[in-house]
Amino acid sequence: MFRLNQARRPVLFAVTTSVMSGLVLAGITQALRTGLSAGATVIWFAVAAGGVALLCLAVIGTISLVRKPPSRAFLVTSAFSQKYYVASFVQRVQSALDQDGVDLVIKVPDRDYDAGAQAHHLRRILSRKQDFLGGIIFAGEIHRLHDDLSMFCRESHLPVVFTDVEPFDTESEYPANSAYIGYDTGELGALAGKWLVAHLRGRTRPHVLIIASREHSDRQRRCAQAIHDALPTAVVTVDDGCGFVRSRAYDAVCAHVRQLAATEHLDAVFCTNDEMALGVVDALALPSPATTDTVVIGVDGVLEARALIETGRSRLRATVVQDSHRLAVSVVDLLAKMHRGQPVPKRTILNAELFSATR
Repeated sequence: MFRLNQARRPVLFAVTTSVMSGLVLAGITQALRTGLSAGATVIWFAVAAGGVALLCLAVIGTISLVRKPPSRAFLVTSAFSQKYYVASFVQRVQSALDQDGVDLVIKVPDRDYDAGAQAHHLRRILSRKQDFLGGIIFAGEIHRLHDDLSMFCRESHLPVVFTDVEPFDTESEYPANSAYIGYDTGELGALAGKWLVAHLRGRTRPHVLIIASREHSDRQRRCAQAIHDALPTAVVTVDDGCGFVRSRAYDAVCAHVRQLAATEHLDAVFCTNDEMALGVVDALALPSPATTDTVVIGVDGVLEARALIETGRSRLRATVVQDSHRLAVSVVDLLAKMHRGQPVPKRTILNAELFSATR
C-alpha cells in the first residue's frame, strides 16, 4: 500500500501535501461559488486526490528506475594466503581506485589456485553485474578456467582486465571487452637464468635446483633453458611441487640436500617467487658441506627479499622484480580507459628488472 514517508522522502511529502491541500481549498471555494452539493464536492475532490496519488506513484516509480552509476569494481584472485606480492598488489589497486571514488570488492578463493572457487566467484559477480563498472582477474589453473573466463566476459559485458598470467593463447581469443596487462612470466625465468649463467660461468659442472610451482610453469622452463643453452654441462633439477609456499620450499631444499652424494655440491637455487626463496634461505642456514656457498635468486621483489639482498650477507643475492605499484597503477588506468569506451591494446607486457646486491 502506498504511503508517504516524511522522513524518507521529505521533498515528495511536502509537494504532495501542498498540492492536496490546495486541491481541498480549491474544491471548497468552487463549491461555494457554484453552489455544488456536498456530495458533488466530495466526488470532485476524490477524483482530484486520486489523480494526485497516481501522479505521485508515477514519480516514485520513475525515481526507482533511475539507478546511480555503479561505483564498485571487482578483483578476483587465484591465491591470497601468505602471498605477499598479491596482497601488495591488491592494496595498491584499492588505493588507486579509491582516488577515483571507486570501491573495490575482493573475491578470494577458499583454497589457493582452485579453479572451482574462482568459477564460483565469477558466477556470483555475474548475477550482480549491474553493481559493477568492471573488474580485474588474477586467473589460476587456466587450462580448467578457460571456458568460464570466456563465458564471464561475454555475458557480463563489463570491462575485464586480466593480469598476472595470460588466460588466452592469442589476441584473437580475447573477448571484445577484455585485455591483459602484466609481465611475461617466461621472461621472468629467462632473466633469472641469465643472472645464474653469469654467476656460474667457469664452473665445470654447476648444480642448480629450481624450486617452483605448477602455476607459471614457463618460469622454470625458461630459466632451465637459459642455463642449458649457455652452460651445457650444468645439472638442473626442478621441483615444481612447492606451490609458492615458503614452508614447502624449505622442506624441498632440505630433502634435496640430504639426497646429494658426499662429493656433490649445490651451487645455486632459483625460486619462482620470493616467498619460496625466503624459505630456501632458512633451509640453507642449516650446516651442510654441500651448501657452503649456495646462492639464491627469486622472483617478485617483495620488500623482505630486497631488504635481505641489500645487506650483502644473505644467501639471497637477487630477485627479478615485478613492480606491484607500477602494475596496479597500469591495471587501474587500463580499466578506466575501457570503462570510458576508449580503444586499448589486447596485450600490454611490462618490462621486469633485476634487483641484486651488485646491481
